[in-house]
Parts: sequence; structure tokens; C-alpha cells
Amino acid sequence: MALPLSANRRDPAPAFFATIADEVTREAVRQAAAQFGWPAARVRDGGAAAAQEALKEMASPAILLVDVSDSLDPIADLDALAELCEPHTKVLALGRTNDIGLYRALMRMGVSEYLVKPVSAEALVDALRRAQQVEAAAPDPAGAARVYAFVGARGGVGTTSLAVSAAWSLANEHGKRTVLLDLDLQFGAAALSLDLEPGRGLREILANPERIDSLLVSSAMTHAGDQFRILGAEEPLEDDTEVSPAALQALLASMNDACDAVVVDVPRRIDRAAREVLTRADVVVVVTDLSLPAMRDAQRLARLLKTLRPAGNVLIVGNRVGGTLAELPQAEFARGLGAPLAFAAPTDAKAAEAAAEQAKPLLEAAGKGPLAVELRRLTARLADADDAPIEAAEPASWLKRVLGR
Repeated sequence: MALPLSANRRDPAPAFFATIADEVTREAVRQAAAQFGWPAARVRDGGAAAAQEALKEMASPAILLVDVSDSLDPIADLDALAELCEPHTKVLALGRTNDIGLYRALMRMGVSEYLVKPVSAEALVDALRRAQQVEAAAPDPAGAARVYAFVGARGGVGTTSLAVSAAWSLANEHGKRTVLLDLDLQFGAAALSLDLEPGRGLREILANPERIDSLLVSSAMTHAGDQFRILGAEEPLEDDTEVSPAALQALLASMNDACDAVVVDVPRRIDRAAREVLTRADVVVVVTDLSLPAMRDAQRLARLLKTLRPAGNVLIVGNRVGGTLAELPQAEFARGLGAPLAFAAPTDAKAAEAAAEQAKPLLEAAGKGPLAVELRRLTARLADADDAPIEAAEPASWLKRVLGR
């Protein structure tokens, strides 16, 4: 969920809070809450509007149960409520509408579970227990796998190629147990670039976050080396492949014991799932070419990342630098962006051709040339990501910066 607007809620965050519209369901919720030792006072009369008013005065709870049965627009009401919730809050919704479209919309926006009324105390206990399990699965920063998110400023800038190279290097040159997670479930090319078939089951895993465990996730991986695994899919184009933020949280948490590093190839579409990855990643790598449209979109991404991750740890990487006459000079691009490029990977047509023909990572195909040197610098920076945070660019008017006015 989104970051809170209120800055005055200093009381400790409660484990549970609920707003329920009818007395019968309130009593069932009170009975369920008692099974966890939560006080009945945490169950109040009302719906989404009452929850919004309460959260303006209290800390965001670990689990929030909201009755939307009286809402004219449950999606809009829960979206407004999200602005008052901390990222750790698990939101469960209750309603009268038994509609798969509504269910999918709620899952896409980050709601952990939707229960249809009437609902028993036993069903509520089960749902609350599942929410607790997802919360308990949240990684301990001290022992969690490092997460590196690669996202392209535009399509076709080589994001997947750099993500594959970084994952391969972390595994083979830095000795880290590495998983490359390709979140483009229909058009992902990470496995294909190494002449591998994506494993089976990722979509089903993400559709059932309450069932995620390390063994299930491991069975869906493709082996790309002794310490290198790929987790991807190739789903039919007619299928719905939306991923909920809760599912991503559970998936990443399940890999903490099995790997040291997770490289995520984030699709171009910045939806709720992408924002979840970009928020929780230890480092975000924005890949861009040096064209004017790419500079504009890199700046837009930098602005978003400044909001999602105020602490920084964002690297903007120029790729295929020197490849076309139409690209901007690096100094001009940096001026428009508001910060210098962290890395600039030069064009190497022979290495790109060899990588494609031999199904190798670009870094491996580049040998010891300038491209390989720059890509290894990038990977070394990721492997040493516990250093001081990297500040994201502070964007300004992109056209004004290009024109120097």
C-alpha cells in the first residue's frame, strides 16, 4: 500500500484494526480477533470511510479488515484508503458482491484477500492467519537476499540483456547464489536469450500467494548454471497475467534462504506490481539509451523513484552508447537528466551478435573489451551494494535542461 500522508501518528502500530458495517459480521470478527488475542475495541462500526477517518488519527495496523459492502465504488474507496496505509499493512476486504472482476481488481491494487458476506468466524480466522503468515514471511534485512531491479526507460534499450549479464556475473564471478526473475509473464526473454525454456508454474505460484513456499518456487526455476537460476514464464497472450503486490512480497520472501541475490527484470509497464518491486529492491537500475525520448522517460522514472525510495540507491545506466548518430552527447543527456550516468556501456555490435548466436550473456560474449569492463564495474557495484546509498537524480524540466535554459 502507499506511504501515509499523516505524520502525527506516533502511537505503536496495532496488530489489527477493522471497520465492519453490520452487527452480525462485527460479532464474527470480534470472535475471530479473540483467537489472536486482539481486543474487541479494535473492531468498529463502519466501512471504508470510517477506516479512513480512523487511520488519520492512528498508526497503520499490521492487518486492516475493511467492510466495503456499502461502498458505491469499492475500488475508489480502497484506493483512497491506501494513501493512509504504510507499506507493511495487509488489507483484507469484506463485501456482498461475488464477482470475479471485482476480486481481480482488488488483487491488482494490493488487497491481500476479499471475503464475501455472510462470513463465519472460522473463515475469518483462516483469512487472518494467512495474512499473518505473509507478514511473518517478510524478509529480515540482515539475512535477506539482495534484490536488484532492472527497468528500462523505454522499450528496446537492452534492459533484459543487462539484467541477464548482471545475474550471470553475480553467480559466476562473485560466487552468489542468484535467481533472475523475469516478471514479463508473456513476452519475457531472459530464458530465451540463453537458449533455455522457462520453467512451469510461475503464474500459478503468483496467483496463490498463500501457498508459496521455497520448494514450490524452486520447482518452477530453470537451471542456468551451478549457482544461477531463472524464474520466468511464457503465458498465452489471451490470458490475464496481472500480479498482485502481495504475491510478489511472498515470492521474494520465499527465496531468502535459497539464494543470495535476486535480479528482477521489470516489464516496461509500471503497474502496482512493478512499483512494489521498485520500492522494495535494494538497488534499482534504470537502463536507457541516449535518445531524447529516452532522456524524458528516464527523468520520469527518476521522479517516480524519488517518491518510492527517498533513500536513493538508484543507478541510471546508459546502454549502447555511441551506437547511433541520433543520440545526445553524454554531457547533454546528463544535463537534461539532472545527474551524470552512473555507468555508460558502449556499443559492441560483435559482442551482441555473438551473444545472440551462441546464447551467451552479453558480458561473457564481450570478452575483455570496453563493454565487458563497464558491465563488470556495474556488477561489482551491485555486489557491494551495502555501501553508502546512491542518490537518485533530481529531475527538472527535461526540455529546459536539454536547451540549457
